Amino acid sequence: MRVLMLSTLMLLSSCGTIQKWGMRSASPMFKKSSDALTRENSWDFFRDSAPGNLKFLELLYLQDPDNLTLLGVLIKGYSGYAFAVPETLAFDDELAGKEDSPWKEQAMIHYTRALDYGLDYLDKKDISRSDLLNFDEQKLEKALNKELDEDDLSAVLFTAQAWGSLINLQKDNVSMVSQVPKVKVLFDWVCKKDPKIENGVCEIFYAQYESSRPLMLGGNPKKGEELYLAAIKNRPHHLLMRTGYMQFLLLPGFEQEKYEAQAKELKNEITKWNTLNRDSLEDNSEYKYDKSLNLYNAIAKKRFEIIEKNKKKIF
Repeated sequence: MRVLMLSTLMLLSSCGTIQKWGMRSASPMFKKSSDALTRENSWDFFRDSAPGNLKFLELLYLQDPDNLTLLGVLIKGYSGYAFAVPETLAFDDELAGKEDSPWKEQAMIHYTRALDYGLDYLDKKDISRSDLLNFDEQKLEKALNKELDEDDLSAVLFTAQAWGSLINLQKDNVSMVSQVPKVKVLFDWVCKKDPKIENGVCEIFYAQYESSRPLMLGGNPKKGEELYLAAIKNRPHHLLMRTGYMQFLLLPGFEQEKYEAQAKELKNEITKWNTLNRDSLEDNSEYKYDKSLNLYNAIAKKRFEIIEKNKKKIF
C-alpha cells in the first residue's frame, strides 16, 4: 500500500493530463483495496487507520472530480466509517444516558459527507437533488432504471445508507423523516439487482427498517423480528445480524429473556471468531473461510461489549 501511495503522489506532481490518466488507471486498485477492508478484524485498528486513508483518497479525488470510481469509494468509505466508529460510540453514549453525545455529531458529520458525495455522484448521472425530493417513488425508480446500471450499485447503496442513517439520527426532524420512502426506493433498486451485495447490507437494512419504525409509520416490528431471526439462521457467521436484533428490537422492547439467550450464543460465536490460537501455526477457526465478514464482526463485538457494559441500566 505504501508503494501504491508513493506512486500516486508522484503522479500528483506531474502534468494534469498524465496525472488524471495515472489516477484513472489506479482507481480500480483503490476500489479493490476498499472492498478488502472488510477483512480487518480489529475495530480499534480500523478506527485509527481509516480516517487517514479516507483523507488520502479524498485529496486524490479533488484532483480528478470526474472520477466516478474514486467518488464511489469515498461514498462507501465515509458511510462505512460513520457506521463502524462514531455511530457505535454514540450508541454507548445513548445507553449510558448522555443527552449530548459528541460521537453522534461525528456520525452525522461523516454521514453528511458521504451523502453529499453520493448526491454529487447521482447528479453526474443526471439524477438531481430535486429529482430525489420531488419525484414520487415510481418516477424515482424509473429514473434510476434509466440513468444507472450495475456499475453504480455500490455508490447508490451507500448513498442510501448515509441518507437513511442521518434520518435515523434525527428522528425529531419531521422533514427528514418524511424522506424515508425515497431512501427505501434506492435500497429497493439496489437490492433487487443484487440481494447479496456488500455481505448482507440489504438484509440488515430491511430488518432494521421494519423493526425501528412503529406500525403507524409503516413499520412492522413482528416482521422485523422474523427478518432478523432468518438472517441469523442463514448467516450464522455474520454477527452483526445478531447485535442488530438486540439493538433495534430486544433492548427497546425490554426483552431480557430473549436478550440473554442471544447473548449466550453471541459470546460463543465471538470466541470462535476472535481466536488467536496458532498452536498448529495456522488458523483453525471455523470462521477462517468468512474473512470478508471480519469488520462486520468486529463492529458486532464492540457493540455487544457496549450493551453488556450498560445492561443493568437497560433491564
